[in-house]
Amino acid sequence: MTAPETRNSRVKEAMDLLLKIFDEDNLEKVAHAVFRGSSNIPSDKWSFFNRIVMFMHDTEDARGFKQWHEAGRYVTKGSKAFYIFGPVFKKIKEEKTTASSETETNEKEILAGFRGIPVFRSEDTEGAPLITENYKVNIPCEFNSIIQELGLKVVPVRFCGAYGSYNMLNKNIKLASPDIEVFLHELSHAVDDRLNGLKPGQKKDQEVTAEFSAAVIGYLMGYKIPLGNVKEYVENYSFKELLNSLSRIEKVVTFVIDRTRMNPAAVNIPRQAATCTG
Repeated sequence: MTAPETRNSRVKEAMDLLLKIFDEDNLEKVAHAVFRGSSNIPSDKWSFFNRIVMFMHDTEDARGFKQWHEAGRYVTKGSKAFYIFGPVFKKIKEEKTTASSETETNEKEILAGFRGIPVFRSEDTEGAPLITENYKVNIPCEFNSIIQELGLKVVPVRFCGAYGSYNMLNKNIKLASPDIEVFLHELSHAVDDRLNGLKPGQKKDQEVTAEFSAAVIGYLMGYKIPLGNVKEYVENYSFKELLNSLSRIEKVVTFVIDRTRMNPAAVNIPRQAATCTG
């Protein structure tokens, strides 16, 4: 069993990590921790606390040394583990007097504490490719008519370098995040493609149009979209592109809002903080 001093330091480290959620506006990582996949990835079965710890270490898949070995991957030399917490139970004997005045002894397990379990990020491993499986993402019903009109297929996937993407050829929207802004960003790409036609790759005008359109649509429909994230995203490209794209943005927003008003329905996705996508 781990020494008390080591356990205490790891608990303090974990608590400090949680406090950073508020210091650094990382609530989107808490949101990610809520959504679990339906695969055999070990972290899908972890506690909410441990999943928050994992996302705060900037990974969506972490496992123990042996678990990575079983997956055909190996921890790269020099990589450092971070710690999640597993419960420690102990057996105790409990005596109670029965109705016939006899003493009955029962054995039961009680929670005695927690132990630190070292795990490594997938990004710190190498070897066989990871087998990924889809997870469920609920799309608000009010977007059904637009999805059908544009012939879109929304495909939830695990994170692999981008939170979302839109394919002009097969009309697939791939989502690796439950955040509503990610969906709205990719939907805006699809609408822009219908109205103006898109070019392959991440073009400045296309990205600025999608991001700003998503923010405006989210605002008009009552979703809380962090404008600071949008500003940072747009600045990464160019405010000049934004000014040049305002008429285009207006058309994208109008297209979406007109159709959601035609088919109003209850929203069935959590309205939560969003992250910027590419």
